[in-house]
Amino acid sequence: MKVLFVTSSTTTHGGGSKSFLQMLLGLVSYGIDPLVILPDEKGLFQVLQQKGIACIATRYQYKMSVYPNMRTLKDVFLFIPRLIYRFIINNISTIQLLKITRQFQPDIIHSNVSVIAIGYYVTRFYKIPHIWHIREYGDLDFGFHYYPSRSAQIKRYKQTHSHTICITKDIQRYNELENWCHSHVIYNGILSKESSLYNNLKKNYFLFAGRLEKAKGILPLIDAYAEYCKNVEEPIPLYLAGSGIAEYVKIIHEQITQHQIDKHVIFLGMRDDILTLYKDAKALIVPSSSEGFGRITAEAMFVGCLVIGKNAAGTKEQFDNGKEMLGEEIGLRYNSKEQLVQQLIYVTNNSLESIEPIILRGQQVAIQLYATEHNATHVYNLYKQIVSK
Repeated sequence: MKVLFVTSSTTTHGGGSKSFLQMLLGLVSYGIDPLVILPDEKGLFQVLQQKGIACIATRYQYKMSVYPNMRTLKDVFLFIPRLIYRFIINNISTIQLLKITRQFQPDIIHSNVSVIAIGYYVTRFYKIPHIWHIREYGDLDFGFHYYPSRSAQIKRYKQTHSHTICITKDIQRYNELENWCHSHVIYNGILSKESSLYNNLKKNYFLFAGRLEKAKGILPLIDAYAEYCKNVEEPIPLYLAGSGIAEYVKIIHEQITQHQIDKHVIFLGMRDDILTLYKDAKALIVPSSSEGFGRITAEAMFVGCLVIGKNAAGTKEQFDNGKEMLGEEIGLRYNSKEQLVQQLIYVTNNSLESIEPIILRGQQVAIQLYATEHNATHVYNLYKQIVSK
């Protein structure tokens, strides 16, 4: 079976790229013949070449099918020119993809995210099945606004030749797809079953991992952590692993200074050893209110890290899955700043032995639900179902 994949970027640090690569390698083991389309020859493109997977970078870097950002006055002035530029580049890329598709003759075109539409337009022309892999809320988590509208995007999902893979039930609900017969919930594959680890010699730090931006809840976390510092004699340091735009990182630094907690908060930048950081941490804190799936949550549980998570979106769904499977909590939830402060104090004042059962339950659930072996099997079975019709 031939499948043409269209990716949104070549970053190797993003959750969507990591999940895509894990899925793709699993599908190749099932005999899928892939061709991956990427916007440039960086990062992920080079990884695929090293692994011997066929890939093509388009002549021009195609853009997301969303409106340009309007964060600054400059953005406002350039809005129309940028919108026209996106329209032109995406049309040129669609024409190139039409030629590639004619030569490759795939059975399915699989778009790795919901914000890239060029694959969808090509499938309409050739009348072959298209899969939207919906890994994001779009507006709630990234601040995207679909072009021409969100309602138009939902209509695209529900075309007769379209199928959707939603990475959580909540994303499926948010996109009004619960009752659409071509919509399926398949959780991301995180790590192989053989990759589970547990370190009972934790180091003394709390960890935040992810983009340093508003949607990730970093400022509310800083507020809660400052309150926590006032309530314990020796605060556990907070490590921030990730990067963000300079303007927002400056705001974070200013808030830390305002709270006078500079000596307790350590910026690590973007890291390639994130699994080790999870494994050694006292706890991972996930403060986002709109986490699409929460790859960091699943990764952390996989390697035996306690998760303190906002009881919302993908994080809540993962906690709920664990509660349903085992009858007990697999992490520490919170709904408010006050509750987060209490959870941080709880971890500080209790031994690892007393918290260990929660950690091991989380690991058990992560292995059962989010192993890469399960993800690839579910996607492959969906492919077979689609092409058999």
